[in-house]
Amino acid sequence: MDYIVVGEVLKPQGIKGELKIRPFTDDSARFRKLRTVYFGDVPYKIISCRIDGFVYIKLDGVDTRNAAENFVGKEVKIDRIHAVSPKEGSYFIVDLIGCDLKNESGVTLGRIKDIDNFGAADVITVETPEKKVFRFPFLNRIISNVDIDSKTISVVEKELSAVSVYED
Repeated sequence: MDYIVVGEVLKPQGIKGELKIRPFTDDSARFRKLRTVYFGDVPYKIISCRIDGFVYIKLDGVDTRNAAENFVGKEVKIDRIHAVSPKEGSYFIVDLIGCDLKNESGVTLGRIKDIDNFGAADVITVETPEKKVFRFPFLNRIISNVDIDSKTISVVEKELSAVSVYED
C-alpha cells in the first residue's frame, strides 16, 4: 500500500490512551474526516479526534497511557487513496523526495534527499553526484518546473546559486 505521512506522535495525552500529534498538513481539520491511520503497516481505527493547535486522537484498542507511550515518535500515515489532492502548485513531500534536480539545460545537479519546514519556506536538501550536500528554499523564483511523473524538478540555476548553502 502507498502511504502518506500526515503527522508525528509527540506524546500521550491524559491517562486513557489519547495521542498528541503534530500535523504535517496545512489543514489540521482534515484529521476529523479520517477513520483509519497506520503505524508501520498496521491499521488503527480512530475513535475520536479533537483539534486544539495540535491534533489529539483516540485509537481503538489503545486505552491506557502506557499503551499510548508505544506510539511516541512514530509517523502517523494514511493510505494515498484517502489523501486530498494537493492544490495547484502544491505537492506532497513524499512525492518530491527522490526527484532529480536539474538546471535549465537539463543537467542533473543532484537528487532531493529531504524537505524541512522552518517557517517562511520549505527547505530542500539535495545531494550532488559528488556526494556534497546543499540546501535551498522552495521558492517560485527558483523552481521553474515540477514533474512528479518523471521525478524531475527544474530550477533557474542563477537564482539557485544565489541562495544555496553548502555543507562543509
